[in-house]
Amino acid sequence: MREEIVKLLTDLIKIKSLDRNPQGLQEIVRYCLNFLEGLPLKIQRYEKSGKPSLVITFEDTKRPKVFFVGHLDVVDAEEDQFQPKIEGDRLYGRGALDMKGPDAVMLLLFRKLAEEGLKPDIGLMLTTDEEVGSDNGVRYLLFEEGWSSDFALIPDGGENFKLIIAEKGVLHVKLTARGKAAHGSRVWEGVNALDALINFYNDFKKEFPQEPCGDPEHWHNTINLGRFEGGNSVNRVADKGEMHLDIRFVEPWTSDKMFNHLKEKASTYGIEEVELISRGEVMNTSPDEPHILKFRKVASEVLGRGVELAKEHGATDGRFFAERDIPVAITYPIGANIHGRNEWVDLNSLETLYRIMYTFVREL
Repeated sequence: MREEIVKLLTDLIKIKSLDRNPQGLQEIVRYCLNFLEGLPLKIQRYEKSGKPSLVITFEDTKRPKVFFVGHLDVVDAEEDQFQPKIEGDRLYGRGALDMKGPDAVMLLLFRKLAEEGLKPDIGLMLTTDEEVGSDNGVRYLLFEEGWSSDFALIPDGGENFKLIIAEKGVLHVKLTARGKAAHGSRVWEGVNALDALINFYNDFKKEFPQEPCGDPEHWHNTINLGRFEGGNSVNRVADKGEMHLDIRFVEPWTSDKMFNHLKEKASTYGIEEVELISRGEVMNTSPDEPHILKFRKVASEVLGRGVELAKEHGATDGRFFAERDIPVAITYPIGANIHGRNEWVDLNSLETLYRIMYTFVREL
């Protein structure tokens, strides 16, 4: 099994499947198609806005019991990071952990099950735009193409096989303020657009808990001012300004409630241009959900230890399944340095992930 995982993962890493490289996105999808060619699988290829994706099932259905979900795109990196290397049990390379390693495991899983003549009621969803928002990938497949499931498993978080069953919702927003230009020495003749943004932000962030918050898990709403732009000269009153906010929220907030609240608050400062860049709902799967109980039992048996349930502050493609009221769980093998120079994945843990997934599918 290790040799198969290494060969497949090495091939996947060598393909530069970057948002800025459309040819690479097409190439990696073709590779996956070729890897599964000739097997008794139902494979459907989609593409939206230049982002290809695949949905693979054993049965002719648009609602398998369980969807395994992965993304084939990666963030940019130096050239040498697309040449994987092995040191001991670690395989280094861009996407080794996030998430071409888990992708390789899922592709092998479907290939092996098909070769064994099995036809479990499961699906595999592979997309190429997760690192840039997923609007043309998972969101498109679920909300426009009508795919669904009873449960989704996403190996894209929860290091060392923690089982993530809750994630914060996310809201990315751009606010644009308008003012009136004037010379910097005659400020009374102008209206500074940046003042409106600054005053709004300083007021709005008071609604969010400030650190130190007293909660070791920090399970509360947060706000981050990621970008702030405006003006073109130090001696000129800025007539336009932009602010980009990253808001993470927990229940009972939803993206609609938070966005509408933000717009109403911004309007009191004369800011009428509020653009929704991206959003995702809170993911909150019950620990007693039947698939969670089964997967946790299987994983504990394979690992020889208990499996910790956990929460995650970041957002994955699980947010789109949550929006469809589909229970989701997220887990990861062992690795480190996601998006960093020395990203790596432990090959033993990829084999373990395969055994967990295979056993879970056989017990469905």
